[in-house]
Amino acid sequence: MTFTFLHPMKSPTPATLFLLAISLFLSSCGDRDSSTEGDGTTIVSPPPPAQAAPTNAVTLPPTGQITTSASTPSSPSTRQLTPEEQSRVINQMMTQMADRQAKALNNASVKVNGAWYYDGYSTLSPNPASEIPARMVAIDLTVQGHTPDFDPDDIEIVDGLTMVSYASDPHITFLKGTEEIIEKPQEIPMAPHATRMLLIYAFPKSSPKFTLVYWGQKLLKTPMTFEASGWGLPFPEKAE
Repeated sequence: MTFTFLHPMKSPTPATLFLLAISLFLSSCGDRDSSTEGDGTTIVSPPPPAQAAPTNAVTLPPTGQITTSASTPSSPSTRQLTPEEQSRVINQMMTQMADRQAKALNNASVKVNGAWYYDGYSTLSPNPASEIPARMVAIDLTVQGHTPDFDPDDIEIVDGLTMVSYASDPHITFLKGTEEIIEKPQEIPMAPHATRMLLIYAFPKSSPKFTLVYWGQKLLKTPMTFEASGWGLPFPEKAE
């Protein structure tokens, strides 16, 4: 780029002014990055169009981080479930679980090893405020061929004559044999292997016979009676 300097004491000739204008024009054409207005404001020219990145180039996030995630971003169509939708999903799951539990004894065998009036240790006791006098009873039961969805808490004790249910959720103790208690949970047989347990309930004193029901399914062919006595769980030792 060539500049023409004017002598301060001599006025420029028309030819000189013409040459100076040509030089400034050529100078501005050769430098397109920026220009300066007469008031000192810098005008930045727009950048050239971006070239397409090579197909093997790695695109970094705009945050300045140099690591990129390998996870696939969520689809724009995904969203959080509404409370109503969550409730429907939970209800559906509960229904499916209940259906599996209800069918857990469909192909199983159930055997009562003994039943008696009970006076040993239990976490349950008759309700003194109940209008129906009750006493504790124990049933030694073996189940085999059940599925892992079997829940012994759901076994109801039912009056063998009136078919009135007197609740489920017995006090349950798993057994190795008669009066042989399983102390460690990992020793409890897994389904479908034979599983023996002691079920303890409160039952009306005036009801001589009982039967057992699991999710509406009768577990005994005919109602049974209780023996006058039997063995009991040991009472916990009191701390001294």
